[in-house]
Amino acid sequence: MVEGKGEFVKRAAFALLASCALHKQGADEQILRGLELIERQVSHERNFVKKAANWALRAIGGKASPKLRAGARAIAKHLAESESATARWNGKDALRAFAKGGK
Repeated sequence: MVEGKGEFVKRAAFALLASCALHKQGADEQILRGLELIERQVSHERNFVKKAANWALRAIGGKASPKLRAGARAIAKHLAESESATARWNGKDALRAFAKGGK
């Protein structure tokens, strides 16, 4: 989907994914594909991409259906154990946000 694209194209894709999750737009299957995209692209070190991916992950894990929340939390746990510092930051930050939300 956004493989090999520029920083702002990737950022826009993640921002749109976050917005869809927050406003409950799109089918769960579409959002699940977005989670796969987050997992693949989360190691991108550019700040705009890193933060947009984090926003999308937190939006899906905090506001979406139970099926999507479970998927987002599983990916966050996986990322928190990653060797990539960027992926690890994203996973740990999302897990902290999920814990604060109490869901």
